[in-house]
Amino acid sequence: MNASRVVILQPPSPPGLNVKRDLAGGFAVANVTSRQGYGHDSSYPTMPHLSLLYLAALLERDGHVVTFVDGAAEQLDEAGVQKRLKDARAEVIVFLVSLPSLYGDCALAKKLRSENPSASFFGVGVVCRALDEEVLERGAFDCVVRGDMEVVVPRLLKNLATASSDLEPGTSRLVEGKVQRSQEIPRLTDLSSLPRPAYHLAPMDRYWYQVFGEGRRYATVQATKGCPYGCYYCPYPYGFGRQLLWRRPEDIVDEVQYLIEKFGCQAIYFRDQVFSLDKERVTRLCEEIIRRGLRFEWVVETRLDCVDGPVLAAMKAAGCRRIHFGLETGDPAAFGRGGGKDGVTGGVEELSARITLAERSGIAAHAFILLGLLGESWSTISSTRALIERVRPTTLQVAIVTPYPGTELFRIADERGLLLTRDWSKYTGFDPVMRTEAMSSDELLHAQAMLVKAHRRAVRWRKARLAIARGARYILDGSLPTRLRLRYGPRLRRVFRGHQQTHHQ
Repeated sequence: MNASRVVILQPPSPPGLNVKRDLAGGFAVANVTSRQGYGHDSSYPTMPHLSLLYLAALLERDGHVVTFVDGAAEQLDEAGVQKRLKDARAEVIVFLVSLPSLYGDCALAKKLRSENPSASFFGVGVVCRALDEEVLERGAFDCVVRGDMEVVVPRLLKNLATASSDLEPGTSRLVEGKVQRSQEIPRLTDLSSLPRPAYHLAPMDRYWYQVFGEGRRYATVQATKGCPYGCYYCPYPYGFGRQLLWRRPEDIVDEVQYLIEKFGCQAIYFRDQVFSLDKERVTRLCEEIIRRGLRFEWVVETRLDCVDGPVLAAMKAAGCRRIHFGLETGDPAAFGRGGGKDGVTGGVEELSARITLAERSGIAAHAFILLGLLGESWSTISSTRALIERVRPTTLQVAIVTPYPGTELFRIADERGLLLTRDWSKYTGFDPVMRTEAMSSDELLHAQAMLVKAHRRAVRWRKARLAIARGARYILDGSLPTRLRLRYGPRLRRVFRGHQQTHHQ
């Protein structure tokens, strides 16, 4: 097979947004910023995109010359991206498109295409499956990938080498202004068969995550992938697949050890959708971490019905610092099988007690609340508020639900006339883009502020006690100066550089 010079591009955030592209099932979430050009604010976290890094490793294994460009982590503007493509002498550009940044991503792809007319442009990302026609019409791509990029893109490059004009399964393209689609959408079926993600191509020193703190190097790792549940509002099954894919615990720890030894990573964010679905595997993973004497902090996401005392104890002993739980709502009707969570075992009161169980084991619980689920009203909001005040998770995120294209929620909201806009730049994961039958978008925003305030009041004294206890522990073990330097040093250096620039102007 002929080798190609391939650039895999995680584009910079477009004007007005900071984007985290590997969240929300791959659709991405975004926050508004005043920045007028392409780039990424240094105060906003950055995250490697694992599917892109897996793809890079696969293409390297096939003999291609691969360059990975993370426009967000490297804070590249439009000219910076073009320079990287030129320096790499790119023949193929694999371009990630996300939902809230769709317009900016496609505009950038179109501009880059005009400056690199001989290169092939492939659009990838979950949004290319959900909105292939819009991406093709806006972005000047040769084709977009509707299947999993790890499966489809290597085949596309083989087609290029053989000059085949056949439409590769899992792709769409424009032919005389009309979308031509393959019928098959190939999905990844064996996570353990993939080579280790190409971390060596990524700017590992540029990634940071607010849970671990600025200056504390971390990486993302996939222990499992996919979600077998079908919660109607959730983009995970659409983006990552309904089939749960596993890796051997020993292989996962090999990867973590590599990241610690090669890149000095001090923390790991496991990007699994349901980390502890198989408690026996999780226990084996924890035992392997402990057996090797690896010391690092780690964070996971899982379901409330997938943790118990023994597995929490094992996770704590192995270094787990925080668990993200989808609590979603305090209303029993909206929480159960008939309303919200698919396949849930136990009611909202029983399962919310697992948050308390986690915190008693020494692991901080971060709970997600989703406002605006079908049937949401001031009555259900009241139930959610009462639950928050009883359970009092250490941290809480209250988001207004986003009906992502391809999900059941989007279909229902569209049919019932609940969608407020199809302006994808508003689908940030935080802004209201649908209403409920009983509540307007303004009411949902008011309820959001009310719940955040209620949580702050409920945990105010506990957070103060935790902060004092942590400070005392850090003083006793001598780590306080180092932690303060890692936490605040990068921010102070940015402020100092900003003052210097202002002074020289």
